[in-house]
Amino acid sequence: MNYYLLGPEVAGELGDGTVMDTSVHPPAVSRLQYVIQDWLGDEILESTPCFVVTEHLAGLIEAAGLSGYRLADAEVVLGEDAEELAGEPIDLPKWRWLQLTGRAESDDFGASANGSLVVSERALDTLRRGALGNCDIEPL
Repeated sequence: MNYYLLGPEVAGELGDGTVMDTSVHPPAVSRLQYVIQDWLGDEILESTPCFVVTEHLAGLIEAAGLSGYRLADAEVVLGEDAEELAGEPIDLPKWRWLQLTGRAESDDFGASANGSLVVSERALDTLRRGALGNCDIEPL
């Protein structure tokens, strides 16, 4: 099976509501707040070490029966400058936290040694059913 290293769109940063243990690498996050500053429309976003997906994409992932992930609640909010940068009101979709539980190059979703997202070809095909226009994709 083929595997791919993904570099999802970084549309913001971890907010003050994030609870993270930085004594381990990659840091262990127990509560996620993602603050969107400048979103280009992709359905998977990253702010190291976390990934969020739209509820639409989460549904596609679940329906595909993929391995190596867990979906959890995430607080995704607009940063103070986000609507100003967009020049118009932004209607955010609902988001889910994509937690990686699998092993890279073994499960459909996993993390590389530095915490980057590694997906199987099956997972990539599923993700491509959503918007991924700003996601870097490299074969492993």
